[in-house]
Amino acid sequence: MSEDSQKVTMAKIAELAGVSKATVSRALGGSSLIGDDVRAQVEKVADEMGYIRRTQKRHAGRSILTVKVILPATDQRSTQLFYSFMNLADGLREGLRPSGANIIVETYDDDYRPFPHKKGGEVNAFVFAFHRPSTEVINEIKARGAACVVLNRIVRGVRQVVSDHRDALRQIAAHLAEQGVTGKCCFVSYSGIEDVLRARVLGFSEGCREHGIEFDPDIDFWTAVTPHDITRDEVKAWYERGVRTFVGVNDVVGIILMQQLRSLRLKIPKDVRVTGCDRGPVHEITHPRLTTVDLSIHNLAREVGRSLQAEIVEKRPTRNALLIRGDLLVGGTT
Repeated sequence: MSEDSQKVTMAKIAELAGVSKATVSRALGGSSLIGDDVRAQVEKVADEMGYIRRTQKRHAGRSILTVKVILPATDQRSTQLFYSFMNLADGLREGLRPSGANIIVETYDDDYRPFPHKKGGEVNAFVFAFHRPSTEVINEIKARGAACVVLNRIVRGVRQVVSDHRDALRQIAAHLAEQGVTGKCCFVSYSGIEDVLRARVLGFSEGCREHGIEFDPDIDFWTAVTPHDITRDEVKAWYERGVRTFVGVNDVVGIILMQQLRSLRLKIPKDVRVTGCDRGPVHEITHPRLTTVDLSIHNLAREVGRSLQAEIVEKRPTRNALLIRGDLLVGGTT
């Protein structure tokens, strides 16, 4: 290796090629994140400058990846009821092993920019948790050669790790059938969670048909505007229509239903059954413990980390969509 070739750095190649240093590293390392045109341009500049790649491979255990975790906008405070950020961060670090992780946390808004500074290209990956980034943001990330994963949302053309919402409610239906439920159910939700709601209603409907529970999603279904609109009077009205099993779209709804039913002096589960789904942080404070499905944020984040480790460090192909199955947790409400 000549003295001149030793002086050729990735930073110099990036400057002449008009890309980030991270893009140069991925292009020369054969990453699938880099398009053919960008790869060809980087390789051409590198060859012209006399760059010679080192053949010594760095041990994966000494890799340190910089990952930006983008949380929903700060005005969506209710999201804190559904997940613990510490569980998310711990799961992500576990999945990235043996690599280390430098996790940067940001919040999303309409003006969000993934690379606000010139050196923003050093970010290896972006993880959008519980919301959808805009097409412009996704395109900018791809152009810079960084990885992008969406957690618990479905976005076309972007890798996603999602809880199996459909299977979760099939499990709930199977459990209710085991408890002798044959009908008189009401599925309770609220507006603004359409993707999750659609999958969960479908799963519950399928489970009911499979196990002989009478349920009509067009009739036995209540959508409030917000969780706060699940009022005592509305719950009473459904009970007086004969409903004896309330299926909450998530644990927050399940707990609200428990509170309103208790205010009506109804005993759970003797007079009426209640279920939730998620096992969010609020689940730990219920008494009796709510029957739910554990859609672990830790497990979701761990799979995100494994996917990023495989793609960025190990250069292995990864699946574009991963469905993570949850586990039924039978509590004292059914």
